[in-house]
Amino acid sequence: MSQNEEQMREARVIVETYSEELSSVTSSPGMVLVHKFGERQNAYNRSVEMRVQAVQAVCRRFQCEINELQEENIRLQAQLKLEQDRTRELFERMAADMKVMKAEINKLRMYTKLNTAAIDRMTNGNEPDEAGDEAEKGE
Repeated sequence: MSQNEEQMREARVIVETYSEELSSVTSSPGMVLVHKFGERQNAYNRSVEMRVQAVQAVCRRFQCEINELQEENIRLQAQLKLEQDRTRELFERMAADMKVMKAEINKLRMYTKLNTAAIDRMTNGNEPDEAGDEAEKGE
């Protein structure tokens, strides 16, 4: 037997229920009716078997498609995880950079405020001194 015939035998779901060779054993009228019934039963069984095999073929094809989709899903989930990790890393870097920038901005504000206050003190402090110096000179 070839491998294909072997697979067909293994794939068979329904077997012949009537051995058509029995018709030659006896030729009684009752046996003729049984023989005709057996032939029809076998034809029906073959028909059902072909349908079952067609359904099994469709199921195998769908199973292959399901397996491919599951593999693609696993691959896409891995890609998504990678992208999530990259995004998290980028946000963490951005947050660290923003902290540094905020500290620099606060330092600049403080220097600006201190310099402005120092300039104001110097400006306000010089005017009365000059007026006081002139008053002293005038006396």
